[in-house]
Amino acid sequence: MTNTINRAELTGIAAALNNKYTQIATDSACSLSQIRKQLLFPAMQRDHIHSNLLKQIVSMIYASPEPICFYKVKAHSGIAGNECAYAIAKHSALHDGGHDVHF
Repeated sequence: MTNTINRAELTGIAAALNNKYTQIATDSACSLSQIRKQLLFPAMQRDHIHSNLLKQIVSMIYASPEPICFYKVKAHSGIAGNECAYAIAKHSALHDGGHDVHF
């Protein structure tokens, strides 16, 4: 099963990078750790369930003309964007078809 909360969090980060955001806040320490490992030790992530997505994220980081800054924020602390991202991630993980962009 690849439809996980972690995949949804990574997909959100990928979407932010794809839309040229350079300051990305997430409550997912797991996602930040996986991205860091992909940057530093890509061979170790080769068999990771989300390796293709991690490769895509790292590729966008390297291709960015601006430095990318990631911020770890506390979950469920009332940060509006984080609460919305959590709702979309949860919805995506629970529905095999992904999410509706208008969700």
